[in-house]
Amino acid sequence: MSNRKPTIVVDTYGGTAAPHGIVAAAARMARQGIARVVLVGDVARMQELLSLLPYDPMTLRLVGAPATYPRQPGDTQAQARAARHGLPIAMELLRNGEADALLTASPQALVLELAEMHLPRLPGVTAVAAAAVFPTMPRASGDDPLALLLDVSGRRVTSADELVAFAVLGSTYSRVVTGVREPHVALLSTGAEPQDGPPDIVEAHQKLKKIIGLRFMGNITPTDLARGHADVVVADGLVGHTVRGLLEGLTTLTVEAARYAWRTKVTWQVGLRLLDRGVGMLRKVSEFQQYGGAPVLGLQQLVLIASPDSAEVAFENAVKLATRCTHRNLQQELATALARLVEPHDG
Repeated sequence: MSNRKPTIVVDTYGGTAAPHGIVAAAARMARQGIARVVLVGDVARMQELLSLLPYDPMTLRLVGAPATYPRQPGDTQAQARAARHGLPIAMELLRNGEADALLTASPQALVLELAEMHLPRLPGVTAVAAAAVFPTMPRASGDDPLALLLDVSGRRVTSADELVAFAVLGSTYSRVVTGVREPHVALLSTGAEPQDGPPDIVEAHQKLKKIIGLRFMGNITPTDLARGHADVVVADGLVGHTVRGLLEGLTTLTVEAARYAWRTKVTWQVGLRLLDRGVGMLRKVSEFQQYGGAPVLGLQQLVLIASPDSAEVAFENAVKLATRCTHRNLQQELATALARLVEPHDG
């Protein structure tokens, strides 16, 4: 485990907190000594924001990009156009070794598109996996309320081997970063039996059963996701993308329903007081303040994508997450795990 203070390059164009919330969070993390931070964006505007904030210029660097911030907050199309200029600069800094990790809240599809153009994959990786976290019931592996779902890129897998690689990457991330000693890994399918699901899932099931050192639990269905059966759930990218959207929508709906009930019914207020801890956890999960971001796995460099709706505190947590990944040598651990991925044995 490395004790060197990592350098995190941050895209300041993406997300509802851009640029002021992102700049403020980055300045605070750098000042507290969590990490060195490189902010990529409109330098004049960033300097204007920093003039109102306490920060340490020795730990905070500004790098210009040829794009201005949208005039209207929340203009996602304008943000994406600006990020298309800023992200390649951030990725080149990462690739050239001037940073240890990249943090962005720009649209996932754009980040993946540009990452494929500017960042190399780990040896043996044919497709990268975008990960996401989702809330579950308590799991035997620990107290973390969030499990890992991958792939959520919206792209179809081309082979069972991609699903196997995703399982190895996800399991390694869960072990190294989350601290789960033996992560439970499952395939998302149409049924619990080995023969259930499309051909790629069926073939991947057979291969995963034989992977040495991987705690494969078999198939689970969408109704099992929140029950805490697995720490890592592997899915086709299109299915994973759809499932993530449904889970986020349902979580938000649950929290909003609880807030409505609290405001309108005295009897419900009494009942909700009894569920206060559970509702509070849902609120934290739905506001992405527990985790801060999720990784793109399979690249040689570390890229973390925060939710576009991330508040300032979520960016602070995302910087902390990037720092933890770096201190624990995540990228080397991922490369080592993939190198150990041997042909299935007969055991």
